[in-house]
Amino acid sequence: MEHGKDIERLTAAIEASPEDISLYAERGKVHFRAHDFGSALNDFNRVLLADGDNEEIRQYVKMINEILDFRYNDIYNP
Repeated sequence: MEHGKDIERLTAAIEASPEDISLYAERGKVHFRAHDFGSALNDFNRVLLADGDNEEIRQYVKMINEILDFRYNDIYNP
């Protein structure tokens, strides 16, 4: 799957219809699949600002936070 082309297509769609929150959700999912978690969180948080009850997006945010919080405590512990 070509993530870059999907992101470009969705970004253009968002520029044309910035009020369409579903486009942010879809672009966030593409970022997530590409392991670009910062960009995914930005898009998902935009969705949650408009629709705080979106359980699917809340689950994505939870997964990203778990990934970012993960530490190899047996190797490095500041």
